[in-house]
Amino acid sequence: MLIIGSVGNALNTLRILFFLGGVVSTVSNTYAGDLNLLDRRPAIKSSKATASLLTDVTRISDKLIAVGERGHILISSNDGEDWTQSDVPVQLLLTAVTFPSLEQGWAVGHEGVILHTGDGGKSWQLQYANPYQKLSDDQLNELSDEAFAKLPQAGSPLLDIWFQNNEVGYAVGAYGMFLCTTDGGKLWKDCAPLIDNPDGWHLNAFIAADSGTFYIAGERGTLFRSEDSGASWQRLTSPYNGSYFGGLVGGTSSEVYLFGLQGNIYYSEDKGETFQKISIDSTDSVMAGILTPESLVFVGNSGLVITGKPNSTELSVEIMDDRKAILAVARAKSGKLVFVGQGGVRLFSAAIN
Repeated sequence: MLIIGSVGNALNTLRILFFLGGVVSTVSNTYAGDLNLLDRRPAIKSSKATASLLTDVTRISDKLIAVGERGHILISSNDGEDWTQSDVPVQLLLTAVTFPSLEQGWAVGHEGVILHTGDGGKSWQLQYANPYQKLSDDQLNELSDEAFAKLPQAGSPLLDIWFQNNEVGYAVGAYGMFLCTTDGGKLWKDCAPLIDNPDGWHLNAFIAADSGTFYIAGERGTLFRSEDSGASWQRLTSPYNGSYFGGLVGGTSSEVYLFGLQGNIYYSEDKGETFQKISIDSTDSVMAGILTPESLVFVGNSGLVITGKPNSTELSVEIMDDRKAILAVARAKSGKLVFVGQGGVRLFSAAIN
């Protein structure tokens, strides 16, 4: 069994830890996904789902949607106080969720799965998968060099997804996986040739501004930028060589925050040409964040909560008493913060403006 991920404990690398055994299958340049190879046991409804491991949460209008282990997808319509569990066709760990509109949403996870909902998250359908498949020696010998290079991707997780609208979307993941669609996911194409990532470093986050400036961030300081809505990409010089777990677009399309291992947070006001390190009194990994015109919030391992003002280099650090990892955060309609991560859903009593 092979374990792939950045250095650190299991929670430090939760979004990029996965397991492979044996030999994995090839994938083509045009992704259709062999869904027949996937174990399609539906997620089990459980009263304990809100206390299970959850990896991402987003808000769309007055609803909150969270995803996590065992295919759990949860919806709250009352600021996170109560949650209902959605109908999901897989029991795999889900890693990210996005909603470009009230009804249309997508989620990604292990085995390269992409799920789609057209009813606001109540029910989900399997749209794409790139599952593990063991090949014989004869099958391996018949692979082209290009196909052989894709071997590690099959069975590996997609780690982030973002849709510009109901048709155009992007998903990134382990071993340099980069997929894109222009038809709402009916067909997912391999967009990895658009970026300069010959070593196949894990791509952990897709960060987008409304202006059409996009970023992809990953392990070993991997950092790319597109200024034409994903048509072309250039590699940026990273301010450090560790892994990024996410990023935020600032108050203008020229501003971007990046964050990752060991409390590293960087800020740029020129679209990533130069960066300023934001020092915090913590070495816990920063996993997620949100930004409003008045407030900046980051969360991470060991119950890390960082708050401050946008564009400020002075941030306050707080550690939650239970010290459980916080992997994602959303702002409820009331202004309160909704955390998800180790131990499920938690509401942060302090409101943000």
